[in-house]
Amino acid sequence: MEAFSAAALRELLGQAKAADPDRKQSDCYEWNPPVSQTDLEAFEQEIGTTLPETYRRFLLEAGNGGAGPFCGLFSLQQVRGWLDWKVEPEECPFLRPGMDADVAQWLWNDGENWKRGCIPIGSEGDTYFTLLLVAGPNRGRVVYVEYEASWVFFPEEPDFLRWYTRWLREVALGYKIFWFATNLDGDEQALRERYRRAETDEERWAAVASMEKFPVLSPESVELICAEVQKQLTVPDACGVLELLYFASAERYHWFLDSRWKSGRCAAVVREVSYSLIHLPVDDKALAERWRERVLEQLPDLPQEAWLAAVQLLRKSCGVRLAQVLFLLERAEGRVKRELLRSFSRFPDAKEHLELWLPRLAERDDLELLCVVLNTVPRTADARLREALYQVQKDFAFAVELLLHVDRKDPEAVRRANRRRLENEVYRYACAAWRDAFREAINPEVAGVPRPYFLEMEHHDIRDLGMDRLPPPGCIRLNPLIALAIREQRGRLPSTAYDWRRALERMKKLTIKLTRSTVRAWDEEGHRVFVYAPDEHFPPEPFFYDLRDWSAIGRMQSLRTLCIEELCVDDFSFLAECKNVETLSLRGTNFSDCRLLREIPRLKRVNLNLCPLTHQDALADLPIEFLTGAENS
Repeated sequence: MEAFSAAALRELLGQAKAADPDRKQSDCYEWNPPVSQTDLEAFEQEIGTTLPETYRRFLLEAGNGGAGPFCGLFSLQQVRGWLDWKVEPEECPFLRPGMDADVAQWLWNDGENWKRGCIPIGSEGDTYFTLLLVAGPNRGRVVYVEYEASWVFFPEEPDFLRWYTRWLREVALGYKIFWFATNLDGDEQALRERYRRAETDEERWAAVASMEKFPVLSPESVELICAEVQKQLTVPDACGVLELLYFASAERYHWFLDSRWKSGRCAAVVREVSYSLIHLPVDDKALAERWRERVLEQLPDLPQEAWLAAVQLLRKSCGVRLAQVLFLLERAEGRVKRELLRSFSRFPDAKEHLELWLPRLAERDDLELLCVVLNTVPRTADARLREALYQVQKDFAFAVELLLHVDRKDPEAVRRANRRRLENEVYRYACAAWRDAFREAINPEVAGVPRPYFLEMEHHDIRDLGMDRLPPPGCIRLNPLIALAIREQRGRLPSTAYDWRRALERMKKLTIKLTRSTVRAWDEEGHRVFVYAPDEHFPPEPFFYDLRDWSAIGRMQSLRTLCIEELCVDDFSFLAECKNVETLSLRGTNFSDCRLLREIPRLKRVNLNLCPLTHQDALADLPIEFLTGAENS
């Protein structure tokens, strides 16, 4: 066992901290104050055994948890908090080096205490944890587990101190660390020596694969890697070697794939190139274009399991249109057909092939397929699409309410509940798709004009404000952005319905812009903004928050100045009620019909910059001054 030295560990900790200024390997490089002897002995009494010597001394002399691999080392208090099983130190632990994860999974399913003999000493994120064996023949070793026993891995280090020291050393050396200690320890020379001494192909590959951790490779190591990878030319799936080969030599990486293609392993290479586009630091466009013509030529002869990877590759290259791959859909079955629809929807020219989705919106038996169709249908202003989506909503409106009380022992009741869940998803997806298609109709893309932003709100805010309820009859709909503007002016929101009415009636100036005080998050790609909730509670009746409704502006009889900018407004008809408005700015919105301005008799100044205007002849005889953005602000 390696001698423990807190001073040596602290020196290594400082070196690791200096080598990782961006904190990629640890949030901090500090230890908690050491645990007291009393607390440590109390914990050992609780679990029924003493802790392994080097881990025990670490807690007493170095720190009670802190800097460490993954999410750091637990403090003894955290260990106690996560320890939700009996340690049973008198029993032989189930976990042991070389065991198959399937065995642990079987034990978990059988209800056995498969984590006995271990304590948790750290988290790797999600449901993955680092355990330490405190009993049995492997006492002192570290083991990685997934909490449902789907994965068990023993690093090669024989005790906690060597495992932890290796982490500090590798961070200090600037090694690339993804899942620490799942590779072999040692520098290049040591790994090359392990390769030469290896007795099996598996041991040789482990030594070579571990070289991926080095920031730079020596020519000798590059040649060793390339020679070893060349032995993989005939394997059914070479995805596991591509990252290492590309790191060693991009030239050999391309030669490797070309050689496999020439040998007739076309389907495998398609999957491997697609894998490279996701996992390797390659130029996606250049790699996709390098393979475009070969894949297009071979596409009709590829097996179905390679189609999704092929379509993904072709979509990322330039010059491939959806029409060139559409024939695959007629041949596809099951999951592949559904996933092809997803891939097809991402082609730039998908909107030109709406007829691919329209007939499938009439599907009523395969509801999983219908859900995919609803999620992937191109959002266009086509009236046929809106009509088809409306029909789906109409046919599945009955499924708004789920079946909450289900007898799980009755197979037929469970089947009906699952069917209702799918029907409910169909209805919700149809509503969302119809809303997107409607938005395309009211907010068409115009060349040279920035698209206004759609308003959205987080789901928890929608629930808190009661916006997920059906609007009560006769309610006064109130856009949350109007409420935010009122709060900005008054310092608080009105508390009663009477106060709300008075606030609306007395408003003289209303300015609605997207600012840090109104926008929680931006989605530039989807032209959406998520706005803050103006409050945490329902508004007083009869008021009802509605993101799509701006009619409350028509109730502002004292309004003189109205400014709405860069937003997509569902319906501008409220302008006809703004009889006293003198200054109007709709800059960057989707306002189009200039005839509406004739309904505002006192209008003197207007800003319509960056609006997709129609019927501009209606402005010809209006006595108004056209403002620029600068003048309006």
